[in-house]
Amino acid sequence: MDNFEFHLPTRIIFGNGSFSKFAAETARVAQKVILVTGRGSVRQLGLLDKALQLLERAKVEVVIFDRIEPNPRAHTIDEGAAIAGAEKCGAVVALGGGSAMDAAKGIALVAASGGSVWDYVRKGPGIMRPLSSALPIITVPTIAATGSEANSGAVITNEATKEKGVIFGKPLYPVTAVIDPALTASLPPNLTADGGVDILCHLLESYFTGNNESPIQDRITESIARVVIEETPKAVRNGGDLSARANLSWASTLALSGIPESGRMGSFPLHGIEHSLSGHYDISHGRGLAILLPVLMDYTCAKRPERYTQLGERVFGLDLSGATPEEGARQSIAVMRQWLEGLGIELTLRSLGINEERFEQMANDALRLYGRGKDFLENPRPLYKDDIIAIFRAAL
Repeated sequence: MDNFEFHLPTRIIFGNGSFSKFAAETARVAQKVILVTGRGSVRQLGLLDKALQLLERAKVEVVIFDRIEPNPRAHTIDEGAAIAGAEKCGAVVALGGGSAMDAAKGIALVAASGGSVWDYVRKGPGIMRPLSSALPIITVPTIAATGSEANSGAVITNEATKEKGVIFGKPLYPVTAVIDPALTASLPPNLTADGGVDILCHLLESYFTGNNESPIQDRITESIARVVIEETPKAVRNGGDLSARANLSWASTLALSGIPESGRMGSFPLHGIEHSLSGHYDISHGRGLAILLPVLMDYTCAKRPERYTQLGERVFGLDLSGATPEEGARQSIAVMRQWLEGLGIELTLRSLGINEERFEQMANDALRLYGRGKDFLENPRPLYKDDIIAIFRAAL
């Protein structure tokens, strides 16, 4: 097991009906807040009105910023930060999915520390502006997917350059996360499926790329992954299944909390490649992961077949006792594809109208933003530029 430090200062309030508590929690932090949300479902479903009513009762003044796009844009975040500063808001409330929560973190950072949010994005070995302070953040997720409700990271898109990068640091940990699974019950099947895939990939990245000497982390990862495998189809079939919704919501929070991978620190090559894809084509992050995951597994499995066999046995329940590691790995990849297809996901880039036109630029972007100054992405089988392009092509 690797040495590690673990820090999770976020207070988590979890359970169906816990949305009713978020205003009181907000009032403990600030008397005036900027409420950050998206342009559609939160308002359409009445959640924004309910949030405003609760905050009014708690005597919290609210500035609404409801301009957040999917894959939130740097310029939109900067606009929100300027409003938060001009209005002298004391905290930022995120109500929505990963985009709203990531944007809220960016707004909190820029409002307190200045500059543009893109100044703080990690760009390989290049200079970036250090994260010094941020306004307090309260998160109320409406989807089980990104885990942004209780971690210190955010993903930001530069619309001008089509780059999609990350910011992270201790100031970005939410003070409180209010996780009410009932808020996810209205999600349509496709977004529910994409969210489940996102959770699973957060778990499997370091499982595939980290060390082999962390049995506790492996068992934690495998247990949560098995829950995601079992519960996602239930929630896709019946959005009102609050038991499945609760299990996925808690899995989402745990998957990217740092708990599963601490002591087994690995790389996240799948996310690096997908961020380049969705930065250029503005697709759902979970859908991009679903398409690329089995292709990257195919590419990598010969270098670590025992790991993929272990996944098949412990997570999917396959009996691979008579198989070689290579045969077991192939069967595990096949059952992963079957699971993804069973969620109604078409596993091709062409299904999204994507062709080869930008593959070279996307590979360059992935290496620049996630290569850590090297000419490859870290992976059991390293991913050079030509390899990344080949993965995109195999996903067509």
